[in-house]
Amino acid sequence: MLADLKTLKNIANIARYPGDEELQKELLEDKQIKKYLDTEAPAFKTQSDSTFQELKHHSLQVSPKSSPYLFKAIDRCTDILDLGNCEFSVFIESNNIINAWCGRSGNKVTIGLNSGLINCMEFEELCFIIGHEFGHAFFEHHHLPAYGITQGLRGLQPSKLLRLMSWSRQSEISADRAGMLCANTLEDSIHALMKLSTGGLGEPIISFDVNEFQNQVEDIDDFIDQNYALMHTTHPLNPFRVRAIIEFSKLTDFKQTKAGLKIDEVNLKIDEIIKRMNPSELNKDQTQDCSIPPKERQIKVFMVFAGYWVLSADGSAGSKDELLSLEDICGKELVDSIKPMGGLSMDRNSAHKDMMQALDELLPELTKPEKSNILESLVTIARADGEVSEPERNCLDEIAKLLGFERTFIDGILKFLE
Repeated sequence: MLADLKTLKNIANIARYPGDEELQKELLEDKQIKKYLDTEAPAFKTQSDSTFQELKHHSLQVSPKSSPYLFKAIDRCTDILDLGNCEFSVFIESNNIINAWCGRSGNKVTIGLNSGLINCMEFEELCFIIGHEFGHAFFEHHHLPAYGITQGLRGLQPSKLLRLMSWSRQSEISADRAGMLCANTLEDSIHALMKLSTGGLGEPIISFDVNEFQNQVEDIDDFIDQNYALMHTTHPLNPFRVRAIIEFSKLTDFKQTKAGLKIDEVNLKIDEIIKRMNPSELNKDQTQDCSIPPKERQIKVFMVFAGYWVLSADGSAGSKDELLSLEDICGKELVDSIKPMGGLSMDRNSAHKDMMQALDELLPELTKPEKSNILESLVTIARADGEVSEPERNCLDEIAKLLGFERTFIDGILKFLE
């Protein structure tokens, strides 16, 4: 047991991961996304109402009478996570896939639990899963329906799409924290995540060796180029999720002593975990040249020169969308400061020379995640107008080779951005 009910309720109020909250706010303020959400709001509500009716007709709604066992878990979760005046409905769906989901429309919260998931989880493990889903409602993640945006919003800039996927992963960190509070035990929370990774297997088939599970991803930097899609999933890798809740469990609030970490210290450790999944995530808000650390400024200077070189490959000066993407990723002030040096008006030989000189100084200091981030950013810039021309692709292939990546790495990025 981690803490008493009062303590758990207090921790819930500080549990949201800052990266989740800040990035959601940023994306909701984006004009393109805001316009889409305002336009589609009636359709989203209609879809939500339709899903609810289908569940009522084809699934079992959990109540104190229909399933006292599950309702006890739900009751625990709603005691810890104060959903105010929200109305909630939980349904059991006949499906062997180990999965659960949460939807929210206004003050109506709907959760679906697959029968396959219920069959393989112990009570506290179910509390983690149900608490995780209620956590999405508690932190109001429904305001930014990532799946609906990616499926319905055409012309979304690739850089914004990457940000949206990054937010989705960070929102799962917050929801996992809510799940652990509801389970009120670190061990069972970890077991639930490990069961999600094994199709519901438990002891004696697996031993729940937490260290062994976490160590599976220690070599992640070595296979980025073969598994680009892993870096842009909607959920963090499960071993990383385990590591994140272990760090969260070290809060002094749980221990109620001075021997522990403050929430800011925990969040700094989670920042590093998030960075492993997507190195670009912590490096997006540096538009003020003086605020950029020296190495990071070198990286961005290289990307500006490389971006100019790639975008001018087909004889044009780059489209408006491509130039906006370059400014969005590298920072407008830095881009403007480099333009007087030649910018897109420079001849291609000069652009290439400046790019190579910047890379020569930088290359020995670059980590593999930083290299992958550079290449991802350059592909995103080139793809901002909806396509990558053959001359642009040839330039990207050359840069990939310089950074130590195969051509297939670029294929993976382009496939993700389609």
